[in-house]
Amino acid sequence: MATRFLRVSPLIPARDVEEAIRFYRDAFGFELDYRDAEPARFAIVGRDSAWLNLFFNEDKYLADQTSLRIVVDGVDALHERCQAAGCVHPNGALGTRPWGTREFSIIDPSGVCIALVEQAG
Repeated sequence: MATRFLRVSPLIPARDVEEAIRFYRDAFGFELDYRDAEPARFAIVGRDSAWLNLFFNEDKYLADQTSLRIVVDGVDALHERCQAAGCVHPNGALGTRPWGTREFSIIDPSGVCIALVEQAG
């Protein structure tokens, strides 16, 4: 049987995991799936097939150098939600890119950059 990749669930550094949980809930509508303690030092948040593993890390450089892309359906509605949450990256405005995707970027409270991407179609 051939290998099939089902989901990517990246590790995301967070200077404050509780703040990151709230951020991803408010900005993306993610749900808390797991929290290791109160306050959390590790948590899993997500919905549908997108899940992020948030881990405590005070290294701002690591967060600033972390970026990823999440493919979504309904990027316009998500953009509106993220604008209301005030997290759209100043250089990541919603638009159609030359490679055929419609996307925008956000910055989380720790400095992680995430592009939200809708495939052309």
